Amino acid sequence: IAEESELIDALMERIAEGAKVAYGPEQVTTAAEYGAIEHLLVLDSHLREERAGDGEWNIDVDDVIETTEQKGGDVTVFSGEFDPGRQLANLGGIAALLRYRLE
Repeated sequence: IAEESELIDALMERIAEGAKVAYGPEQVTTAAEYGAIEHLLVLDSHLREERAGDGEWNIDVDDVIETTEQKGGDVTVFSGEFDPGRQLANLGGIAALLRYRLE
């Protein structure tokens, strides 16, 4: 939980600054394709839904995770039971801290 808190704080700080961040399935997928993801944050419940074929995302979340890891990024799966996971859920359930800005 401590790691999740640190990561969500870093994410929120970067969002406030307009800095190196992506959130939502489409933005995160694009960032993964460019190899820009330093740390991928995924909500456990969304991950389960997508893997079961019941999710709402138009992406293959396993491809995003695999691409992130292949290009040297880290992946953390957040629990929706705690505050950091609830904050991530408000951002669409998936986000990434980036190595560089995409726009």
